[in-house]
Amino acid sequence: MAAWAPGPFDNDEAADFIEDLAEAPDWRTVTALLEHVSNLNGYLEEPEGEMAVAAAAIVASCVGAGSVLPDTHAELKAALGAPPEGSANLARKVLARVVGTASELDETWQEGDGHDAWLTQIAGLQSLLNGQS
Repeated sequence: MAAWAPGPFDNDEAADFIEDLAEAPDWRTVTALLEHVSNLNGYLEEPEGEMAVAAAAIVASCVGAGSVLPDTHAELKAALGAPPEGSANLARKVLARVVGTASELDETWQEGDGHDAWLTQIAGLQSLLNGQS
C-alpha cells in the first residue's frame, strides 16, 4: 500500500526524493526540481507535486532554526548547508503552485478528509520559509 499522509515526506514520491537526496546531498537536485515545477505550464501532476512539497520542505528546514525533516534524515540539514540564494522565494512560489487550481495533488487532497490538515502543513512550510517557526 502506498504511503499517504499530510506531512511533506509522508508519501512515496517525497520519501523516495529525500532518501535519494540523503545518499547524495546536493542543492542542485533540490533547486532543479523547484525550478522545473515553477516553470511548468499547465497541469501539475501529483507525483511532481509531492516531490515539490518535499523539496520546499527541505529548503524551509535549512533556512532557519525550525525543521520538518524526518528524524531519520535530520543530518541532511548539516550535509546540505545553507540553501542557495533565492531558494526560499522559489520554494514559496512552488508551494503556491501546488495548492493552486491546476494541481492534481490539491485535487486529490480535496477528495479526501485530510485537505485541511494538508493545507496546515503547507502553511507551516510557508511560515518557515518566511523566517517564522
